[in-house]
Amino acid sequence: MLTNIELFNYSKANPEELLDPYYAKNKTVIPATKEQDNKLTANNKKLLNLITTFSVLDGKYHKDFMDDTIQNIINDIIVILDKTEYINYSAFVQFFMVHNFTYSIYQTLSYDDKKHLIYEMLKKYCSERHVLYSDHGYTNVILQVMCDNYSHKRNSKTGIEKVLSILNDAGRLSRLTNVNSMLEEDNYYFLPDKGDKNIFETFLKTLNLKMESRNIEHNKLPDIVFKTNGHYYICELKTMKEEGGGQDKQIVEVAYFIKFSEENQKVHYMTFLDCNYSNMIFHAKSPKIRVQREGIITALENNPGNYFLNTAGLIEFVKEVYAE
Repeated sequence: MLTNIELFNYSKANPEELLDPYYAKNKTVIPATKEQDNKLTANNKKLLNLITTFSVLDGKYHKDFMDDTIQNIINDIIVILDKTEYINYSAFVQFFMVHNFTYSIYQTLSYDDKKHLIYEMLKKYCSERHVLYSDHGYTNVILQVMCDNYSHKRNSKTGIEKVLSILNDAGRLSRLTNVNSMLEEDNYYFLPDKGDKNIFETFLKTLNLKMESRNIEHNKLPDIVFKTNGHYYICELKTMKEEGGGQDKQIVEVAYFIKFSEENQKVHYMTFLDCNYSNMIFHAKSPKIRVQREGIITALENNPGNYFLNTAGLIEFVKEVYAE
C-alpha cells in the first residue's frame, strides 16, 4: 500500500475540480411556473398582503401596536413565520439582518417578544423597503435565490455523504448501532458529530485512546469514524473554498489533528480536505501556506499511520485499503 506521504503527493498531483458534482445542491423551493403555488409561495403572498395592509393602517390611519387589526396582522404573520418551511428566504425575513437580527434568534423568542419584534420590523420594513420592492415588483424568485445562496451552509452533511459514497464505492459500510460489537464487527462507520457522540465516547474507552487533539480543540468531535480490515480511521472533514481568517484557523486545527497518534497501530487519524482551498494547500507558494504545508508534511512523517488527503487521494486510499 502507498505510504501516507505517497498518498499526500498523489493528492497533490490530482487537484480538486473547480466544480464538484458532490456539492451540487439543485434544490428548488418554488413551483415550475408562476401560475402555480405551493405552501411557501402561497404564504409568502399572504405575508406581502399583510405587510401592505399594515403599511396603510400605520401610515395613513396611524394605527398603533394596541389596535385590534394591527394585533391580528401581527398574529397572522407570526403563524406564517412559525409554520412555513423556508419562509426565512422571504424578503421580509431577510430584512431582519439589516438590523442585526436573524430568523434563528426570532425562533427562540417568546410569543409576546415575537409580537413586539414583528411590529417594530414591520414599521422599519414599510419605511425602508416595502415601497421600493413594490415599485420594482415583488417576485417569488427571491425565495429560490436565497435558497441557492444558503446552499453552502449544507456542506458539512454533504461532505460526510461524499466520503461515505467514496467508501461505499469499494465496499459496503453499515452504520454501527451496537456499541458492544465494535471490536468484533468490521466495515462499519459512525458519525460522532451527527448523533453518535455516545458511541464515540464508548469507542475511546473501549480502545483506550488518548485522542490528544481534543485537548487543543476543546473536545471537538470528529466527523466520521470507520472501520475496515480491522483498522480504525478517525476522520476530520474540512470543506473550504477560499482563504481567510476562519479558514486559516481550520488549517491549524487540521495540522494538530494529524500530529498525534495512538499506541494502537490499528488506529489512524485522517484529514480529508475538500474543495478549492486544498489546491492552495498543495500548490500555493505564499509563505503562510508553505508553512502550513510543511507542518502537515512533518506531522505525516512523524505519524506514518495518519493521512492527509483530497478527493483523488481518498479514492486511491480506499481502493488500496479494500484491495488488501
